[in-house]
Amino acid sequence: MPKEYLTYVRKYADLYEGERDIFIKDLTPGPRKYDTKQVRALVARSAENLPGADTLWVRSEMGVLDPKPWAIKILKELPDYVKGRPYTDVFSVMNK
Repeated sequence: MPKEYLTYVRKYADLYEGERDIFIKDLTPGPRKYDTKQVRALVARSAENLPGADTLWVRSEMGVLDPKPWAIKILKELPDYVKGRPYTDVFSVMNK
């Protein structure tokens, strides 16, 4: 049974297919539900493009849910922090 994850994006155009670093929130029921982690993952617009992948729900910064889920295959868990100055834009730091 595939797991389900959630991520947030500023603009839907910011999310693209392929390998990328991304923050995800675990939606799997249990004591770890809603845990957030940073991962390196393969992301695809459809599960058909990424066989054996888990489900990735995408919300905008305002919380609007994309009605069609994406697919995600986690390659590696990354540290829980992002290098950079405090109070800066985490999205711009991740894209450097």
